[in-house]
Amino acid sequence: MDRLVAFGCSYTYGHGLPDCIMAKGRAGKRPSKFAWPYLLAKKLDKEVYNAGIPGASNKLIMDTIINFPFKPTDTVVILWSYLSRHCILSHKKLEPGSKLDKEVRVLPNGNLHTFIGTYDPKSVMSARYYRLLHNEEDQLIMANHYISYVRLYLEKHNIPNLQTTIKKLDHPLIYDIDWGDLAHNYPLTPDGHIGVEAQEELTNRIYKRMTEG
Repeated sequence: MDRLVAFGCSYTYGHGLPDCIMAKGRAGKRPSKFAWPYLLAKKLDKEVYNAGIPGASNKLIMDTIINFPFKPTDTVVILWSYLSRHCILSHKKLEPGSKLDKEVRVLPNGNLHTFIGTYDPKSVMSARYYRLLHNEEDQLIMANHYISYVRLYLEKHNIPNLQTTIKKLDHPLIYDIDWGDLAHNYPLTPDGHIGVEAQEELTNRIYKRMTEG
């Protein structure tokens, strides 16, 4: 069966939905079946691979796409994340017996990765980054580069794709799903993510775009 491959952050993974929440608000071990990738795949009659990563920055999303083992019949949908997020990439693996720095996480593909975001108020690295280095215009410029590069990469490999985003961007390749409506006019999960109804509406909007243009 053909496959839908979805990329994004916690809104793609389904963090906070009924089947994807653990103690202390952490995301579940598996992506949610209430999240838009699963719902969209059902409507399209495809298998689903949810490559969403809770807390992901656009830089990480781009890197995940470029290093993903696509199949010839895959279709890709990307929900780009917040401009405020950043990361330090690494393709190194955790060596046996070694310990992780508290700023570093192991990604699903085994790579080590340092998240930088406002969601971790105790992170010393994040605090220093936002105080000394973060620039919204720089992040906007880089997001536009990621969008354009990913489109070229996927088209080179003949992979149909649709790109949308949480942050409204004036980019010709982005389909505007009116994220503000989804985030403010539908019930949220207890931890502040969009809930089941918003995920269903997001699915319908993406499906309409994919099938009607």
